Amino acid sequence: MNHHPLRWQSPQPLWSRFGDDSATPSPQYQHEQARPAILRFASDEFMEQLLGTLAHDPARIDRLLARGETWRKPMVDPPDLVERAPLPQLVRSARRSAMAKAAQPKIAPEPADALPLKLYQPAHQRHYLATASLVCGIHGLPEHALVRGGAEEVGMVLRRLLPLPGGAADALHEFAYIKDAQGARWQRCDEAGFVPGEERLPAFSLNFLDQNRHRRSLWAGTVPVGRREEYLGVRVDPTPVESFASAQRQQLDAATSAPAPAVSKLARMSQFQIDVSEPWKTLIRSAYKLSTAPESTPQIGDESEPPADRVARALNFNLQQQSASWLVLLDCATHLKTYLPDLWQVIVDNGGGYAALSDARKALYDWLGKPAMSPALIAALGSGGEYPPLASMRAALKAISADGVGARLEASTATYATGSKPGQDTRGLPDWPRFHFCLAGVDTALAATGPYLALDELSGSTPEVDADPLAGTVPGQDIARKVDRFTALFARALVATAETDAPPVPFALQVKNALGNNLGANLGDGGWFVLRFVHARRDCGPLHPPLLSAPTQRFRLAGFFDSDAPARPIRISLPTDTSPAGLRKHQRNTAFVLSDMLCGQVQRAKGMGLVDLVLSVLPWPFHKDLPAGDGGPCQSGGINIGMICSISIPIITICALILLIIIVTLFDLIFRWLPYFVICFPVPGLKGKKEAS
Repeated sequence: MNHHPLRWQSPQPLWSRFGDDSATPSPQYQHEQARPAILRFASDEFMEQLLGTLAHDPARIDRLLARGETWRKPMVDPPDLVERAPLPQLVRSARRSAMAKAAQPKIAPEPADALPLKLYQPAHQRHYLATASLVCGIHGLPEHALVRGGAEEVGMVLRRLLPLPGGAADALHEFAYIKDAQGARWQRCDEAGFVPGEERLPAFSLNFLDQNRHRRSLWAGTVPVGRREEYLGVRVDPTPVESFASAQRQQLDAATSAPAPAVSKLARMSQFQIDVSEPWKTLIRSAYKLSTAPESTPQIGDESEPPADRVARALNFNLQQQSASWLVLLDCATHLKTYLPDLWQVIVDNGGGYAALSDARKALYDWLGKPAMSPALIAALGSGGEYPPLASMRAALKAISADGVGARLEASTATYATGSKPGQDTRGLPDWPRFHFCLAGVDTALAATGPYLALDELSGSTPEVDADPLAGTVPGQDIARKVDRFTALFARALVATAETDAPPVPFALQVKNALGNNLGANLGDGGWFVLRFVHARRDCGPLHPPLLSAPTQRFRLAGFFDSDAPARPIRISLPTDTSPAGLRKHQRNTAFVLSDMLCGQVQRAKGMGLVDLVLSVLPWPFHKDLPAGDGGPCQSGGINIGMICSISIPIITICALILLIIIVTLFDLIFRWLPYFVICFPVPGLKGKKEAS
């Protein structure tokens, strides 16, 4: 136990540059001298640079202090103090003594027009270390040595600066980053106190000799710039955090009385959206896109697409939609079976036990009996015979969950399609469920139709689901949005639980909720952060709470595509001799592993050409469907065969560059990127082939 107070100071090598090399600095520098410093490095060997500076001239770390910069106005890099060639100890000592005796200029204040401090990512070839000295608060500020054995700990905490809701935008308060059972969040905190549960970043010490050859330690820690998106993607809680002593007491109480976990429906509902609702919406939009596209009903003079061609086109499209509908129904049945087992049992028993269901589950059960395929869709899909249409979605869910049906469907390697050539019509394969229930399709006149029409019977608001935006003119978007009513019906039938049996809430939804919470609170986030060093005595409890340093200079964290960010030099040398004679010399050493199924799909794609792709999107009379094929795996002698293909990466790279130029040129019609895409410098004498001697 120390009998004198401890204090966090700026790095000791900077003290002489703040005005007074003593324990009582001038008032104008007192604030700076108590503040940790952020050092900036523009090289990946930043640790070598820091060690070299501390070994040869510690006072020169002032040249490493981070300042605001952009790639147009970069900071001046300090001289390289890494000892590239080992010097004799006597010479090193003499040089160091001479440097220590040199007058140390004061640190110049930042000009009024200085850029705000923005820290860039390692991908921008920038590294940052926060540094400070832990000293005893007595005359001379001697070094404080930690007690070994883990009784004392040193780390850093990152604090976010935000205004309080409804407060002045320029009155910023510190928020601590907390990760506990309630999830990650920024919570308002006491600026000078350590927050229970606050994330503590690691710090390490580096030893060096000061100008009087006294052994000193410099505490340092990496600024986690690369975690910017994580930090900005969590919610903000403006309620004050409890005190450190209260948290310790609660932690002791928690050993005997665990708090009840939070209950919710969000994880199950969001997974239902991912597996069922959104795929169903896509099927609806696809049907309306085909229905409303100009080429669906073209007419040239008095002629139009022959009815037989249109019927064939509708059949091919509906078979594709049916294949996807089976999978959506399979996932829907799985959700009902897993999260609403009593409702599912009523479906299996054809209504037996209905009276015992809750009102919300009765409503879901009743509605599932209403969606049905229209006679026009049944005719266009060629239902009947081996594939009878089922009367309702409830019946389809029961049929898809019959023994072996789902397993055979998921194990299939073929495509549900028709065709005139042998092997192209796969409808007779045992892989497919023996029924039709297409969630969205077209009739023989290419008009959209399907069981989704029953969604009109679900009225009322759906506060459980965020509505899709109505941006643009997406065909069928207003119809697809009605699927949210089905999602809301499912959500109402759920009971809020701890959701330990459900997948976690998708990361994108977590970010969306956090951003929505922060925007709703109107916090006016400026993206400012500070760092503080922390010294803690583990065994002292609330009598000696952790000691925090003053905050560092305010800084922002740059995003990966920040327009001010420096660019890390990247050089990719393409093959010089691009003739067939030259490229044939490159080793084809990159192996692509193709399964039997992918092999079959690749073989199918090899049979197509650019003309086939163009014809598939042209209207009648030029339109021609892509050959569906059987979509089966590669086989030889009845044995499924995969492949390992060895491909020349140099040729792939050249093709990628050419395709990139073509695509950017095409996109320039819309985005106008081309003027900012590329600049080339001529290199005289750079030849693809060597001249014959």
